[in-house]
Amino acid sequence: MKKKTLLPLEKASWLKSLFLLVCLILSGTTVFAQEKTVTGVVTDSFNEPLIGASIVVQGTTNGVITDLDGKYSIKVTPGATLQFSYVGMEKQSIKVGNQSIINVQLKDDSQMLAETVVIGYGSAKKRDLTGSITNIKGDEIANKPVANPLSALQGKVAGVQVINSGRAGEDPEIRVRGTNSINGYKPLYVVDGLFNDNINFLNPQDIESMEILKDPSSLAIFGVRGANGVIIITTKKAKVGQTRVNINGSFGFKSVPNQIEMVDAAGFKELYNEQLRNEGNPEFDFTGWNGNTNWQDEIFQTGFITNNNVSITGASEKHSFYLGAGYAYEQGNIKNEKYSKITLSVSNEYKLTDNFRVGFQFNGARILPADTKTVTTAVRATPVATVFNDQYDLYTTLPEFQKAQMNNPMVDVDLKANTTRAENYRGSGNVYAEWDFLKHFQFKAMFSMDYASNNSRKFTPIIQVYDASAEGNIVTLGDGKTGVSQAKQTEMKTQSDYLLTYTNTWGDHSLTATAGFTTYY
Repeated sequence: MKKKTLLPLEKASWLKSLFLLVCLILSGTTVFAQEKTVTGVVTDSFNEPLIGASIVVQGTTNGVITDLDGKYSIKVTPGATLQFSYVGMEKQSIKVGNQSIINVQLKDDSQMLAETVVIGYGSAKKRDLTGSITNIKGDEIANKPVANPLSALQGKVAGVQVINSGRAGEDPEIRVRGTNSINGYKPLYVVDGLFNDNINFLNPQDIESMEILKDPSSLAIFGVRGANGVIIITTKKAKVGQTRVNINGSFGFKSVPNQIEMVDAAGFKELYNEQLRNEGNPEFDFTGWNGNTNWQDEIFQTGFITNNNVSITGASEKHSFYLGAGYAYEQGNIKNEKYSKITLSVSNEYKLTDNFRVGFQFNGARILPADTKTVTTAVRATPVATVFNDQYDLYTTLPEFQKAQMNNPMVDVDLKANTTRAENYRGSGNVYAEWDFLKHFQFKAMFSMDYASNNSRKFTPIIQVYDASAEGNIVTLGDGKTGVSQAKQTEMKTQSDYLLTYTNTWGDHSLTATAGFTTYY
């Protein structure tokens, strides 16, 4: 057997390949060797373990959270930087290097804990709170394309369920901690100290902050009225500084991305006749019913929504003022629905002496509610009917088995559009005086009033539709008469508050005590 001898060129190529293979193996071994496990414990300023603290490799999505003992374990490379964070505490970043055990003590975020939160008839710093209170800044509400401020809370607060119906301008359903008392599920709203049943008259741009009180300890001061939770709203006031003019506008679009899936015309005919056979009845003759209509497509639209606001603020050492005006317009998800709102917010405060202040606040609105319709008929109407008869220029009726119970969905959506017109006015405000005396005492007297006037007018038109089975093929719905009905409702609430507050601080200790008397009519 002859032994094969490598030529010089082949030998060089073989050695080169072998060298590259060895380098590749060594580099892979090096990378594998560099990855290691880092463990440790995360504690607070009192050396207590933090449960659920976040540890993330900076610049990546690789991360873990601490367990019940504050312990963690994460795989990293020596060049990585770990970022430790926890709600209400300052973040820390530590480079791993040669360390395999990294224990971290997080410090309180003094800036966050020093923020003032409104609680009942006063305010407190976050560090002093023991109840479950969530603070929402006005900017988080104002940057949403919504006409109702409550709609902006959806998905923002743990334990608060907000369900938007999609109807233009309608109040969302809001439940705090899922509560439901004998008075329903609606929480109590407190706007600048005045009790309210809703806040749909407010402009989101005029809100400074919202505090949501969720647990019994924070709700106790409101008694039975706070059984379903309390939402405290503070409207904007001027801050010391130069006069400023703010103008902003936004617009957006809304649609129904996921419709209820329904069978088509062929599927409906098959299922309906199968039902009739099972009931021992003859099949329905669908001759002449050749439509294949998706009624949801017919009634839904892509709605337009816009918010436009202008505000003027100014303040000096003796006087401050805020003036805001807004216009909101929203189209509903169903055709022909539209809602508009004009708002006005005014506040003034005068510092008569260093210890005595007087002022007033006012929030008003003119609202034109939408003439809303429902989707119920659209999901119940048979798809075998056509929408429109071009020969008679009329909407069509539904087959015999449905027309006694419901009309063509477009009759309500189109022919009865804007037949209910409403015009609502709302004004809410207060006047107050504050007196600081004896260094640690403050007395405040406030008189508030809330007035609402709701006017509505409904017109019943004569409506004709095409019916192939009727004589002349045209039928009139209802009694064939027109009608007009009108209603007006007014409501006025008054409230007075007298509050005495004692505040003192010494060393690392502080004390705040409040006594007050409130009347509400």
